[in-house]
Amino acid sequence: MRSEWATFVWCFAVASVLWVFTALNEPYTSSITVNAKYINYPKEKVFLKPLPEDFKVVTTAKGWDLMSNYFRRKAESIIIDLNDYAKSDVLITRTLQDKFEQLMPQRITVGEVFPESISLVKDVKGSKKVPVHLIQDFTYKDQYGLGGEIAYTPDSVLVTGPASVVKNIDHVDTDVDILKNLDKITGNEIKLKDPEPKNIFYSPDKIAVNIPVYQLAEKKISVPVQAINKSMSDTLKLIPARVSITYQAPVNKFQQIDSTQFQAIVDGSQVDTANREPLKIQLITQPKYTYNVRLIPDYVNFVIRK
Repeated sequence: MRSEWATFVWCFAVASVLWVFTALNEPYTSSITVNAKYINYPKEKVFLKPLPEDFKVVTTAKGWDLMSNYFRRKAESIIIDLNDYAKSDVLITRTLQDKFEQLMPQRITVGEVFPESISLVKDVKGSKKVPVHLIQDFTYKDQYGLGGEIAYTPDSVLVTGPASVVKNIDHVDTDVDILKNLDKITGNEIKLKDPEPKNIFYSPDKIAVNIPVYQLAEKKISVPVQAINKSMSDTLKLIPARVSITYQAPVNKFQQIDSTQFQAIVDGSQVDTANREPLKIQLITQPKYTYNVRLIPDYVNFVIRK
């Protein structure tokens, strides 16, 4: 039994090898990526559309040759001298077939090339400075928060490219900067979002960001509650007349914040003399860099005096 199984395995292996040899001896069509390298760009003008970074070349050859080429080939590039097309608005890629064939072994036939054409329409080079918009996703560790404006430099960059495109660019976004659980002053470098189209260039292409994160401290204050939109003929007395406010602030701002920077109100137009429902207190003014603000109480009662 063991002998029969060994014979079966041997026959199967031989048959598989013969099948592979036969299959690799058949012609196949394959697609090969060839990098593009351009030289002698025009000095005073730019291409209206980005030049392709690579080409897809359709090739035909026996399986052996395609496999051999796959293992031997390096990151080959086709070099295109733009001076040769200085007076042309389009480059038909089939005219480059000789260059592609020089990259391939003789037994590989070069067929179609994609893209089939390249736009060489030029525009005057334009440039201008535009502001940078910081796109952020920051979170802070519990009991920590911002203690100032997030600063970044530079706040504007030079945009260069086709003048007809550059004139419509009014700002540049950064990549989304994701930083979690910050608990100290943090500096970071952020790249600008990849330009679209790709023949637009930024200088510089990244910014430095400073995030002023400080520990929070808690404080409790008392402020008067003001009534607005009340009837001029009535006197509205609020009970209680003051509200307690508990808030947190970063330690670097703590001494700069006081009760005069908070304003609490009730809307006198919401007075219900029939049911005497309490009035909701609204905090309409509070200083920057205050966190977790709480009012005690949330509602006040009232008495109307004619």
